[in-house]
Amino acid sequence: MRRKSERGANLLEMAIVTPVLLLLLAGVVDLGRAFYSYVVIANAAREGARIASRLPCYPEITQRTALRNEIINATLQEAANSGVQLYPGNVIIEPDPLSACAGRGEPISVTVSFQYRTWMASITGIGDFVLSSTTRMIKFGNDQM
Repeated sequence: MRRKSERGANLLEMAIVTPVLLLLLAGVVDLGRAFYSYVVIANAAREGARIASRLPCYPEITQRTALRNEIINATLQEAANSGVQLYPGNVIIEPDPLSACAGRGEPISVTVSFQYRTWMASITGIGDFVLSSTTRMIKFGNDQM
């Protein structure tokens, strides 16, 4: 039998433990969202590098601009299909088709950066942080003309 002084102890313990467990659960969900976003931007960088490695780079600036736009659009579309909103400023292409073309057998890389906003920022003090992924592929197919 319980004493009168022990009544309600379970309720008090539950009241103390429940917020901690809910905070942990929310943190795990937030971490899962961050991992999902990282996988999405890694796939977007891979798609941009795939396009960049296959399309030819011509000497005319209008065609180089079209090539750069095609790489960026493919990258943005891949991320948008998975629910992550990127902008053209999030994509960096090296070498940039506007300044230099990668020749056959040379590497070309696409870097995607994304400012991830946590749900738990106000509670934990961990604010936004940058997720970044770079994919490098070898240029093949048509050389620059």
